[in-house]
Amino acid sequence: MYNPLPILTRGLLDDQIAKGKRWFIRQTFPRGMEARLIAAFLIRGYDAEERPLADQHLAALDKDGNAFLYDAGNPAHLDKLHIAASQPFGYKVFYAARKGVDWKPPAHYQEKMRHYLRRHHPAWRSQKEGDKIQIGLHEEFGELFLKFSYSGEDDTIPFDQIEKY
Repeated sequence: MYNPLPILTRGLLDDQIAKGKRWFIRQTFPRGMEARLIAAFLIRGYDAEERPLADQHLAALDKDGNAFLYDAGNPAHLDKLHIAASQPFGYKVFYAARKGVDWKPPAHYQEKMRHYLRRHHPAWRSQKEGDKIQIGLHEEFGELFLKFSYSGEDDTIPFDQIEKY
């Protein structure tokens, strides 16, 4: 299963904290699982003033026994985030970095997206001098979505749906 999100590194974590991220949600991330791993996790950062959104994200994970809210202002939590960023043996920890339209999917996923567009939006055709079809990768509470946009119209689907094509 293809995973478009980056591995959490110490540098990425420190950059996010420097940008004002204070709250970090950890959740189980099945898309990141590989053979011989104990677990894969996804970390998502929220700005200091986004605590209510972080709490909402955590509440949405009520069935995830690994869900946790870290406070980067708490030294013990920050230490645990640094351990996660070191990629301990048997674990992979990814970061939910927002990709948007800058995301460049692999060729076989580009073909899946073309097939989806032909089937669900046959009238959407990019023109050399006109509107272009834009495809963005977005994350919400750890779930990945594709947003297709063309000439003022949008279609958002779960990322998993594109894998059926």
